[in-house]
Amino acid sequence: MAERNLLNNGRFLQDLSNWTVSNAAYSAGDGDDHYGVAVLSTGGGYIEQSFSVPRVRLYSLHISVKPVTSALTAGQATVQIKDGAGNVVYSANLTGATLNAWEENNIEIGLATGTTYTIRITNVNHGANIKIDDAWLWFVPLSRSAIATRIHTKLGRLATDRSLTTTLSGALTEGSYTYAVDAGLRAVGAINPETALPDVRYLDAESLQTALDAVEREILEQLQRDYAVEVDIKVGQRSESLSQIGKALSEMTGGQTGTNKSSGGGRIVMRKLRHGDYEDED
Repeated sequence: MAERNLLNNGRFLQDLSNWTVSNAAYSAGDGDDHYGVAVLSTGGGYIEQSFSVPRVRLYSLHISVKPVTSALTAGQATVQIKDGAGNVVYSANLTGATLNAWEENNIEIGLATGTTYTIRITNVNHGANIKIDDAWLWFVPLSRSAIATRIHTKLGRLATDRSLTTTLSGALTEGSYTYAVDAGLRAVGAINPETALPDVRYLDAESLQTALDAVEREILEQLQRDYAVEVDIKVGQRSESLSQIGKALSEMTGGQTGTNKSSGGGRIVMRKLRHGDYEDED
């Protein structure tokens, strides 16, 4: 299973095969990288598929959603998973906050062996068609958003003082951390062989810490470049040594940036950082 997906034909590359379809259709292209999508018509159009899982664990479910004429509101598009006895084990609203733009929906759900599940994606009552693509279900040791949140929390004031955010913004699915997460996944070879793009499904548990270190290093280097253009400020008895922050960041990353990083693959070195207002010393 090269694509690492427990759902068959989740990218809808040529058709909607392997999916049960009601009031839905295939579209060959959308003018962007989503070349092949499922189009759910208003008033209950849906696609569904049965699947099973190999072991009991927490799985990641990903669905790309694009509303055509207006943004989605709560309840207009849903995803539901039932077990073999017809019990609903998971149900949630899908989000699409921007008109005619793709939004990544990422969901964590615990599933077990010994039953056949059915997933249904439905346009409940949106006023127009909804496009669906890149539906996949797989175990990942840590999702992209969880990676971004972990690094943001670890950096603490360094991140908040520069207004870094993990909030979705257009194509920046993890906000300020999107490109750093991409770099971290590339650093450990977590690349989808079909798309040649970073893909969290190819992140192995044993490579997780190395990927986290790489993401943190990318953000620290970004902060270092940011502070490199700052100047020290002195107003009366108050001084702010912003250049000292840039120097400390350089020390944290070992003075290495970009492609000139140490080949040793060492961890980030954290040293005490003086940060804030300082009294003028004679």
